[in-house]
Amino acid sequence: MTTATSKTMVLRGSAAVSGAAALAALVVAFFVAGTTGLIGALIGSVAALVILGAGTWAMFWIAGKSPALSLPGSFGVFTIQGLLLFAVLLVLSTQAEGVVVRSAALLIVVVTIAWTTSFAFLVRRERIPLFDLPGADA
Repeated sequence: MTTATSKTMVLRGSAAVSGAAALAALVVAFFVAGTTGLIGALIGSVAALVILGAGTWAMFWIAGKSPALSLPGSFGVFTIQGLLLFAVLLVLSTQAEGVVVRSAALLIVVVTIAWTTSFAFLVRRERIPLFDLPGADA
């Protein structure tokens, strides 16, 4: 299996695990906070899945283009992801009521924990190097 295939598998696997965790948390949010809680949870889960997925793709792209930029690139990507998730909550807090914001925040945390854990597990299982030295394929 090539590294590109492994990276795709890691991205899809992390999305699947996080999506399953989000679905379970959406059900809980609906039973605890009703429809408004479900709406906030849905906003939070979609935002987290999109931002974390795009960030993971960006990290793989950066590492593929320049292995020397893998570490600073990952710091930048993680920082941007955190700022974007914070911005989602900030916008929600000014536009919606407290139940929606709390539900969205809960789902952002749940999806982020599920994504990070599954990502670490899958990268380790697929034995994807965190950086490739130029000419290592030869």
